[in-house]
Amino acid sequence: MTIRKTMAQLLVAGGMAAIFAAVWTGYSLLLPLPAETAQVKFLGHRAKKGCAKCHEPQYDSWKKTKHGKSMESLEAGQRTGAKAKASFELDPKKDYTKDKDCLKCHTTGWEAGGYVVGKKRPMAKYYGVGCESCHGAGGDYQPIKDSYENDDFPREDVIAAGMKYGELEDCQKCHNTDDDNPFPEPDFEVDAYDDGLLESHDHIEQEKHPPREGSEWLYEE
Repeated sequence: MTIRKTMAQLLVAGGMAAIFAAVWTGYSLLLPLPAETAQVKFLGHRAKKGCAKCHEPQYDSWKKTKHGKSMESLEAGQRTGAKAKASFELDPKKDYTKDKDCLKCHTTGWEAGGYVVGKKRPMAKYYGVGCESCHGAGGDYQPIKDSYENDDFPREDVIAAGMKYGELEDCQKCHNTDDDNPFPEPDFEVDAYDDGLLESHDHIEQEKHPPREGSEWLYEE
C-alpha cells in the first residue's frame, strides 16, 4: 500500500467522522433539554422571614410539643424522648443528632432545601418537625401571603404554590411501617393526627381572619 493511498484513506475516514459529528450535533440540538429539578425553599420557623413572625402563639405552643422537641430528643442523656429511644432499642446515652435515619424525621426539610448535616449556615431554624413539615416549604407561597395586607389571600393560590393544611398523608411519611423505615410504628393511629392538631393549634384563637372559604372544616367544633 502506497503512502499516497494510505493518506487518502485517512482523509476519507476523517471526513466521514467529521460529517457524523456534525449530524449528531445538529440532532442533539433538537432533543429536549433534561428538566432541572427545582429545589423548594424552606424558610424555617425561627427566622425573621419564617413562620414565627406572624404565628408566634402557634410557634410558642409548638415548642412544647414532641414535634418541637424532636431534635432535642436525639441528644445524649435527654429525658425528652428517652422512652421512645428505649422502645426502638436505642441507647438513651448515645447522641443521634447526626444519624441520617433519625434526622430525616426529626428535622424540617431534610436535604430538600431545609436541614442539612455539616452546613455552616444556621440550622436551628430547621430543628424539629416544624411548621413546614406539615404546611409545605414556604419559599413559594409565603410571598403570596405577604402580598395581601389584610391576610385575605385566596386559599387556592397558596395551595397551588405548595401550601398544605396538615394532611394525614404527611404524618404517615414518618409514622408508618414501610420497608425502608428503620423505626416502624405499627400502632400509629389516626387519633394521633387529631391530638397533634389539638396540641399545636386548636386551642389558639384565630385573631387575624375568620375561616376562608373552603377551610371552614379546620374551625369546626
